[in-house]
Amino acid sequence: MRHAQSADKQHGQHDKDRELTSTGIGEAATIGHFLKKNNYDVDLIVSSAARRAESTATVVHGILNLQSEITINNELYEASVRNLVEAVNGLDDDFKNILMIGHNPYISYFAEYLTKAEIGGMETAGLVSIRFEISKWQEVTEGIGSFENYIHPSIIE
Repeated sequence: MRHAQSADKQHGQHDKDRELTSTGIGEAATIGHFLKKNNYDVDLIVSSAARRAESTATVVHGILNLQSEITINNELYEASVRNLVEAVNGLDDDFKNILMIGHNPYISYFAEYLTKAEIGGMETAGLVSIRFEISKWQEVTEGIGSFENYIHPSIIE
């Protein structure tokens, strides 16, 4: 998932500290409600350490009422596809359904790398659902995922 809409960077502000806009909060809530309504069984949310991604994760986490804590991964901020693969490969195999929240363009590249589907640039709060026929997260690699769908708030509302 790409983080929801965030405010433009202000003078002197670090990019990592950008907040969600009110529209972004609504986008994150829309995705959270979609996941809940459609019985997506998320076990764990892994988020970039950027404030806008963490805030997106917090909104979705609250709607899904997950028992697990949000995992913040510093490597997901300004991550390459390789960093994203390494993050997935290092996940605890007790978790079966992961929601990873990152940034464009790499979150889009990552989804395409895993599925070989043409997704293009994901919209804010866009979510690609990918199915893996694996027994361990360590097995995730190029082309192994099956593209299920791509959703974003503007097609849900």
